Amino acid sequence: MNRGRAWGIVLAAVVLAPAAWFSVAPTEGASAGFQFSAAGDFGAWTGFRTTLGLLNESGSDFALAIGDLSYGGFTGYADNTTEAGWCAKFHRYYENVIILAGNHDTGAFPPGEGNINNFTKYCPFPTGLQTVVFGEYGKQYYFDYPRTNPLARFIFLSPDLVFVDDGGEHYTYTVNSTRYLWTQSAIEQAHSLGIPWVIVAFHKSCIAAGEHACETGTDILNLLLSEKVDLILNAHTHNYERSNQLAPTESCSGIQLHSYDPGCIVHNGADGKYQRGAGPVLVIQGTGGRELDAFNQDDPYSGYFAAHMAKDTPGNGLGVVTYNVYPDRIVERTNFNGTYSDTFTIGDFSTGFVEQFVVALPIAAPVAVGLIGLGVGVFLTWRMRAIGMRAIGMRTVGLSARLFRL
Repeated sequence: MNRGRAWGIVLAAVVLAPAAWFSVAPTEGASAGFQFSAAGDFGAWTGFRTTLGLLNESGSDFALAIGDLSYGGFTGYADNTTEAGWCAKFHRYYENVIILAGNHDTGAFPPGEGNINNFTKYCPFPTGLQTVVFGEYGKQYYFDYPRTNPLARFIFLSPDLVFVDDGGEHYTYTVNSTRYLWTQSAIEQAHSLGIPWVIVAFHKSCIAAGEHACETGTDILNLLLSEKVDLILNAHTHNYERSNQLAPTESCSGIQLHSYDPGCIVHNGADGKYQRGAGPVLVIQGTGGRELDAFNQDDPYSGYFAAHMAKDTPGNGLGVVTYNVYPDRIVERTNFNGTYSDTFTIGDFSTGFVEQFVVALPIAAPVAVGLIGLGVGVFLTWRMRAIGMRAIGMRTVGLSARLFRL
């Protein structure tokens, strides 16, 4: 190796070291965060027990039960009513469960499957989380977590649910309706307060490639897309589906009924990396215990999804989906009892070289100085030895090559 090439390698190392050191986004620093798990469509039978076991091992701070809780099943716990027994069994394995109604929890047909007003008595909001609930727990409410310097606002809705035990009230979220405006206000308040993440959960999904059509209407979903919430959590369809990143664009005014518009996709989620603030990722996790449904590839909505696990998926299983929430990222991973697994991250993947260099400079500067010192030292050592060897008539090419291999 000649001297010019060797010196060039040293200089290249000095210039590129900071970028190589800090080129991975988002950062994986030791930021304070929390973990939660979510699922829906539990039932009260063997699959429910499987999910509880996985949840118990998850290490999550709390769990979201996104509707369709007991399906009228009896667990043999408590006073053997479906609501008391289901909650007692859940608490036997895992204490901090937060519940939301599904269509099987409203007193509607078929009767006897459970009443959300009773479920909330036996599964009250966990006091150990030390935060405040705004709204009507179990139906439409929100809370911030942690209470001090919250990282996320969790908003819970009940689109298209008819609460028979409340006089048949139908929860609708059409544009400019009371519940629509309540949702919009809760989201915008979170943004104005600087809460890093907004996570919205409701049982029925609008877009899913399964047996259910868009029962909620598109208005509420398009509100969440336009407000660019970070996560939308659904159940109802008994499988796992993870969407591409969705948002209104110049070519997409919003999600339309029974049709697929690729213009609504702002990022293909195949790489599992979603840019923070660009639009929500929608996750269906109807995997809490009931038999899995199929994923219908012919459904127009199937094009909105980047990954799925259904009854025809090799390695499928039941269980929960777990989310780790940090100030700068959300990391999702599945936790099923089969071999199938999926993961994704929402974070800042757009940072360029210049921005990385500026952020990294306080740490990278000592590294660069050290490399410069090393390069200068090697060069001077080589130069001094070469001069000395020339003085006694020795060749210096071999020495030069050996020194620059160090």
